[in-house]
Amino acid sequence: MYSYISIFRFPVFKSIFIFLLVCSAHAVFSQDQYLLEGYLYDGRSQAPVSNASLSINGSTKLLSNDQGYFSVKLSAGKHTLQFSHLAYDTLYQELSVNANQQVRFALFKKSSLMAEVTISAKGKSVKTIAPDGQTLTRTDIEKIPAFLGQRDPLKAIQAMPGSAKGGDGNSGFYVRGGTSGQNLTMFNDATIYNPSHLLGFFSVFNNTAVQEIKLHKSAIPAEFGGRLSSIIEINSSKRIVDSVSAEGDISLLAASANVQTPITSNWSVSTSARKTFMNYTVWPQLSSLGLDARTFNNIRYDFFDLNLNSNLRITPKNFLYFSAYTGGDDFAFNARINVSNGMDWRNTASSLTWRSILRDNVILNTTASYSGYHFNFGLQQDNFLAGISSDIKDYNLKSNVSVYLEKHHLKAGIQYIDHKLKPNTPSITSFGLDYEFGTPNTYFTDETSVFASDEFELSDVTGIYAGVRLTHYRQKGPYTMEHEDKTETSYSKNSVVSAFTFLEPSLAVRHLLTDNSSLKLSVSRNVQPLHLISVTAVNFPADFWMPSLSSLPAEKGQQISLGYFRNFGSEYETYVDVYFKKMNGLVEFSGGIMNLIDNLKIENNLLFGSGTAYGAEFFAKKRTGKLTGWIGYTLAKSSRSFDEINKGESFPAKYDRRHDLSLISAYDLNQRWSFSGSFTYATGSAYTSPVSRYLISGNVVNEYGPFNGSRMPAYHRMDFSATYKSKPRKYFRSELSLSVYNVYNKQNPIYVYFQAEGDLKEKRVSVSSKSVTILPVLPSINYRIFFKGNK
Repeated sequence: MYSYISIFRFPVFKSIFIFLLVCSAHAVFSQDQYLLEGYLYDGRSQAPVSNASLSINGSTKLLSNDQGYFSVKLSAGKHTLQFSHLAYDTLYQELSVNANQQVRFALFKKSSLMAEVTISAKGKSVKTIAPDGQTLTRTDIEKIPAFLGQRDPLKAIQAMPGSAKGGDGNSGFYVRGGTSGQNLTMFNDATIYNPSHLLGFFSVFNNTAVQEIKLHKSAIPAEFGGRLSSIIEINSSKRIVDSVSAEGDISLLAASANVQTPITSNWSVSTSARKTFMNYTVWPQLSSLGLDARTFNNIRYDFFDLNLNSNLRITPKNFLYFSAYTGGDDFAFNARINVSNGMDWRNTASSLTWRSILRDNVILNTTASYSGYHFNFGLQQDNFLAGISSDIKDYNLKSNVSVYLEKHHLKAGIQYIDHKLKPNTPSITSFGLDYEFGTPNTYFTDETSVFASDEFELSDVTGIYAGVRLTHYRQKGPYTMEHEDKTETSYSKNSVVSAFTFLEPSLAVRHLLTDNSSLKLSVSRNVQPLHLISVTAVNFPADFWMPSLSSLPAEKGQQISLGYFRNFGSEYETYVDVYFKKMNGLVEFSGGIMNLIDNLKIENNLLFGSGTAYGAEFFAKKRTGKLTGWIGYTLAKSSRSFDEINKGESFPAKYDRRHDLSLISAYDLNQRWSFSGSFTYATGSAYTSPVSRYLISGNVVNEYGPFNGSRMPAYHRMDFSATYKSKPRKYFRSELSLSVYNVYNKQNPIYVYFQAEGDLKEKRVSVSSKSVTILPVLPSINYRIFFKGNK
């Protein structure tokens, strides 16, 4: 049994707790002031209005948070309050203060032609205390040039510092030296286990169905847990619309549509759909650009995404939100005339959230969700068919309450997750006969968690976020455990096979240097009971998930980061953040994808190791003006240590990126024309190369050098797009975009292999390295239409 419930085993936590105790003595209340607490909400939809600025007597004081809540100390007497937001009419309110008060104010949207307005908080990154992560709105997403006409939320967040890309042909997402399996991706609070379509060119998130994406990569909030590297929250709009609106687009890759419909004044529904037709456009286009026509004519691949969202206001203080998603991929490739390969996989996710405003400063959220993932791989040659399938089913119930007090934002809750995993189920059929493999490997586990956090101001310049999450994890039967002496122990249904309890504390300290600059220190300890096991050289759908068992301990990580944040007026936002991360319990599979057909006990074929990652992230963003965008750069190192690999010596992680640079820019020439561009540069991935070769019995035998001791060429690429907006009509507007992917046609390899050439009889053999690239310069045209009816 494992136990990680002593936070003082990490010295930094001990120091910060002492700091808290000392500083708490200085938190005194002014006797001649009164507390004003308030809640801002949309006058039509009743949804909270976040990032609204509050000015008192002409001086800007603060912003409403994501729940629409604000609090401020005021002296006795009359005050003029002004609430401002780009999307809403300004509200002026005269208020007499002679006691502590709680108030509610309604804001009403400005009448606009068509487009929905989205705004990010001015200076928010400097003054916030809680580790609220990096947030990108749909407006930010649309500033990045589209790949074959399709804008992608995950690609936008990958352009932020600390979020390394795997490169072309890789769907992985590597945050601060972690693996792709160390990220928890959620869509409307439901887990998405494989957030990418084939080769990572697109995520499963249709841009028309996404309102906001948020990345947490340090001091992960206590309400989330179970991952070492990051939490990725992707949310659709919670707004209740008052008129029919629609959006659609068509490109060389796909067609998509989104429709929002009011059912009543308190209930609206939105649906989104996306379907590709790559078999008729993309693969023939690649072939026409001079690539191997036989290769691309043998590929068949398409995918689809469907979204349904329902927003219901039951009473002025009670809301019900429902979200459902399903999407699937179908891939086939004929390697030779009589050999064919195929893969298909599907994500399914749904969630139902009840939101209740118990008081103006007390909000209760309860969510029930389901997540499912299925993968199937098949290989056929004549009358022989072999396949492997994997399945995941999760049932999740989570409830939390937020309480806003004078100097504290308290949050507490409970969560239960039930997992069922079937990581590999082999099948073989030969001449109509099915092979018997015995009982499939099936694992049943659950997690019960309680969490609590407090965000509070110690003084005018120092704020603290302290959170903790306690989880009890169980593996349940039915299960058969194999012992070293070859004996077996069988466990019946729902009996406990193994269990352990772990604690995930998180602390963040913010100290304001000036009104426009601050220092932030964050420390966290995370435990991950689920493992993504890689069986291919690149992150691929064949990789599968395994739960922690008595023979497979959880992954553990500790991270500390220190950042300097500085805003220059309302136009520029910058920060520098340095971090160090230590990881233990990392897992590697000792076999390959074909070994899984043997139905072996996966837990008996794993290697365990540790890792470290450290680096510095630099970020600058221009938020306003005709020219907007951001630049992000990461200088980092990530290494691994396994006793059975590289003779136990430390080696670079496969996606260790010493340098990672992203530059995003958008320019609005006028009301009709806008342009955007992006540039990406990253150090090449690590791989193991041969250093010498021998001729033994007529065969060339390679001797390999240090594990991951070689580097692929540096990855770099430039993209560009130009958009023309037609003159808006009363209910209708449209856009025509031209995008170019890989403008200067950089041949970025997805992997390197070695080929021997020569005459073995004459003992003259040369071995040369060959690289495989898949994406040349790719132009595309995209046409978008927008419609909005009368209220």
